[in-house]
Amino acid sequence: MKLYELLSDVGEYQIFGQNNVNIENLSQNSKKAAKNMLFFCINGTKTNGNFYIDEAVKNGAIAVLSDKFIQPKEINTKLKNTENDYCGSITQIIVPNVRKAMAKICANFYHNPQKKLKIVGVTGTSGKSSTSFLIYEMLRLENKKVGLIGTSGIYFENYQYDLNMTTPDSIDLFEIFSKMVKYSIEYCVMEVSAHAIFFDKIYGIDFAVKVLTNIKSDHLDFFKTRSNYEKVKLSFFNKECTAVINSDDKISKKISKNCPKSIKFGEKCANFLISNIKCELGETSFQLKFHDEIYTINSLLTGKFNVWNITCALAVLYALNLDFQNVIPMIKSIHKIDGRFDVVFKSNGFNVVIDYAHTYDSLENFLNSVNSVSQNINIIVFGAPGERDSTKRFPMGELAGELCDVVILTTDNPASENPRRIMFEMEQGVKETKAQCFLIENRKKAIKKAIKIAKKAKNCNILVVGKGAETYQIVGDKHVPYSDYIAVYDCLSE
Repeated sequence: MKLYELLSDVGEYQIFGQNNVNIENLSQNSKKAAKNMLFFCINGTKTNGNFYIDEAVKNGAIAVLSDKFIQPKEINTKLKNTENDYCGSITQIIVPNVRKAMAKICANFYHNPQKKLKIVGVTGTSGKSSTSFLIYEMLRLENKKVGLIGTSGIYFENYQYDLNMTTPDSIDLFEIFSKMVKYSIEYCVMEVSAHAIFFDKIYGIDFAVKVLTNIKSDHLDFFKTRSNYEKVKLSFFNKECTAVINSDDKISKKISKNCPKSIKFGEKCANFLISNIKCELGETSFQLKFHDEIYTINSLLTGKFNVWNITCALAVLYALNLDFQNVIPMIKSIHKIDGRFDVVFKSNGFNVVIDYAHTYDSLENFLNSVNSVSQNINIIVFGAPGERDSTKRFPMGELAGELCDVVILTTDNPASENPRRIMFEMEQGVKETKAQCFLIENRKKAIKKAIKIAKKAKNCNILVVGKGAETYQIVGDKHVPYSDYIAVYDCLSE
């Protein structure tokens, strides 16, 4: 596609060089070798994309998009490479906001596939993945052609692959939309992280419905204060959008003021009103009132939080002008959500549950749900990610010790941090409680230890928490293959 075509609707920009060059590839990774590439100079938290123009040009870039003009000598000096003056022969496009321009250009490159889809965006601190999955499954029960983008991966038709982030960057995102359109997908359900909103990954997408599950404190390592985090989430909603929001969350009133077309779900002041909740391990029921009609909902999913997730999904179907009542009798067919309160083993001696809870609030909800449906001894195996908010380690350790009998601390994506230090910081919280505590760095060995304790004690719940359905551990800068599911099954078979 010609560069001037890609720049349509980008807004303000300056161009230095030819605007009719033919662009065949897009990239924000200078190491990616591709012919006739447009390279986006993204300024990240650790580096500046402008430093890599020289490398990008060597790998096939014929145009670069940046927030400032780069003198050839300047960039070559920084890269200690003065032999070749690549930058003088390429086209430079200068824009006020690189990420917003990148989103528009990516949409144009893939012929604006987002306009051919009804896209549901789900944001919130916890419940995004489960709620997105439930909306996806309920749309399928309505015989709709639907795709899913989120933490658990990308799904549509027989197409599936993993993601290494909740919301893909613009280049990948619009390519995914394009593939969905080719498969005649009508609806797309996608998780929208706070980082995705902040970094304009979703800029230019006209969502059919925007969803808020809840807002708690999270990602304070990046956003610094809860107020900053809330502002980012609030910026996702506007007067024009159709919003489905949790009326039990304190921030719902602020969103309602901004969104006249809001539909609320919850136990109070809601269009979809929840009551009479009953939870057991592997079974949940509740009543739902809507427009003076009362519906009884039965589900094989465990936990009070899933009552909110199910209700939210039904409200989204209503917001999409679909007959949600048709789905209610079929909800029982959705018997599990990978990595979300997934009872992977159940016997008279002990049960094993895998869950993705990795924030204080999600861990508290999960453990309270376990205790509400089971009187068993709780043995938890979990850790905390490296290079994330370290202030949550002590309170999460203390919480685990208060709500569990045995705490086995282990690794969870340590990245560049020392895993022993992370476990030590969590251990200080556990020490404030009466729980027995072990530190076992190898996650599989930690699970094996939990099973050994459970076999002796009996009547135990082994709670493997933090990674859910993830298929890797982040160690250093590498993604090392690992799965809690495989580790649990291996340990049980041994």
